[in-house]
Order: sequence, then structure tokens, then C-alpha cells
Amino acid sequence: MDYIPFIKLKQEVVHETSIESKKLTSAITVANYAQELIGNCDRETVIVFGLGTKSDINFISTVSVGSLNTSIVHPREIFKASIASNCARLIIAHNHPSGDISPSDADHNFTRRICEAGELLGIEVLDHVIVSPTEYYSFAEYGHIKREA
Repeated sequence: MDYIPFIKLKQEVVHETSIESKKLTSAITVANYAQELIGNCDRETVIVFGLGTKSDINFISTVSVGSLNTSIVHPREIFKASIASNCARLIIAHNHPSGDISPSDADHNFTRRICEAGELLGIEVLDHVIVSPTEYYSFAEYGHIKREA
């Protein structure tokens, strides 16, 4: 007799906040929300906001919790929930526990790589925002992410 493997996944809510009325329409809105969620974390934490066509939030997912000054993230983690949730767009945010929001070379390379993957998948990457408790840096505002027409 052949057995068909059965996989059961467990999801656990570790932080709950209402997203029903949240719309992410600007970098400052994203930064404020990201600061609320990860601004005071003591390790680099990367989150993804999956958005519908009208910038309404479909989901928020923590994709990586790293060390004091680095976090390892692959495109598959970034796009996994976006594909499953039928998202049209996404925004990435991560914190810098040091408080210095200047993007590193690794941050620039990561952003470029994720944007290229998004183009292939047909999911637009609107922004990548770096936050501290009081400041933010938006790759889109500084022209490092090209917008689709």
C-alpha cells in the first residue's frame, strides 16, 4: 500500500495589529507602520507588506530575524507569501538597530536583486524602507527603485 505524505503547517500569531484600514500610500506611511512593528528591535528584522492593487494590505510577514547588523534573506522568502496571497505589489522594510539608517552596499545589492526577481514574477516592488525608532530611508524616494508606468 502506498502512503501519501500529509503535511500539516502550524502558524502562530506573535504580534497582532489591525490592518483592516491601513493603506500604504507613501514612504512616510510605510516608515511609521514599520517603526511601530520593528523600529525598536535589537536585531535586524526584515518584514514584507503584501499589497493589493489599491495599496490595501493583504498581509504582513516577518521573513528574517538576523543579528545586530545583518540579516540573511533570499528572494524566495520575500515572494513566498506574496504569490500565495495574489499580491500585485510589495514593500520591504527592515530596521537598523544601530540607529544609522544609511543603506549599506549589501542593502543596495539586496534591493536590486529583489526588484529583478519581482520583474520576473510580475510583482512590483514599490519600496524598500530602512527604519530606526525615529528616522527612515526610502530607496524609492532616493530613486533607487524604478517605478512601473
